[in-house]
Amino acid sequence: MDIRQLTYFIAVAETKNYSHAAKSLFVTQPTLSQSIKKLELELNTTLFSQNGRQLLLTEAGDILYERGKILMADFNQIVAEIQQLNQEKKEVIRVGLTALFAIQFMKQISTFMATHSNVEVSLIQDGSRKLQDLLAKGEIDIGLLSFPSLRKDIVIEPLQTSTKGYKVSIVLPKDHQLAHHSHLRLADLKDCKFASLNEHFMLGEMLPRRSRALGFEPNIVFKHNDWEVIIHSLKSLNAVAILPSEFESLSKVDDLVWIPFQDKNDFYPIGIAYRHDYSFSPMIEELLSTLKTN
Repeated sequence: MDIRQLTYFIAVAETKNYSHAAKSLFVTQPTLSQSIKKLELELNTTLFSQNGRQLLLTEAGDILYERGKILMADFNQIVAEIQQLNQEKKEVIRVGLTALFAIQFMKQISTFMATHSNVEVSLIQDGSRKLQDLLAKGEIDIGLLSFPSLRKDIVIEPLQTSTKGYKVSIVLPKDHQLAHHSHLRLADLKDCKFASLNEHFMLGEMLPRRSRALGFEPNIVFKHNDWEVIIHSLKSLNAVAILPSEFESLSKVDDLVWIPFQDKNDFYPIGIAYRHDYSFSPMIEELLSTLKTN
């Protein structure tokens, strides 16, 4: 057992889910699950039991989790103390971005982190609406988020990269009465139940606003900030969701269809956001240059 295996194990134990743990660790789900299986083989025991969609610790897993947290804390403290010896203080860059943009730009972010050991990049994930508020309050330094700009005290600079934004799809079960359509308008969905992103996200705010403009109140039966949780809920709720089309290739859920959304809000461009009064450090300038290679 090594430190990486222990780190992976603790992340799975705390999230109770391979997918969520993998996202937090920025590794693939197969890499994570193989590491846990290898650890179980080395220890000759089972560390997790499955309970529906959740992973629960076994007795052995509970012991490893409690002792492992202490070991990790001691290890991290040792590393921190050694690294502080005769070293300059690291510059911290706080980057706000959505889950989709974290996936789309992770190659560039990882490249920057690997080549700038003197910089700590802190990633804060949330919806673009919430990230604009965090940026204005100074809680993040830059944002990788979608238009429109909602505040006068921030600037969003459009990205001229291969990833210029995201299209929007209506996601629904294959046996839903609207599943045969080639495209769908919001008016077509007025009698549907919705599972929706919350108001931190552009799409979460757009749904009730556009629906009311079209003369109906959307029947939102479920809200969440995680797109994976939303698509897992659709079949049991017989609901529809409005999500970025780019998630379709990442979805692990069968028996769903992704139908293009036809609306004036069916495409959201993205950009780099910053405060009007903010001066970029040389390291932030380098990070932005790296992001623009996407």
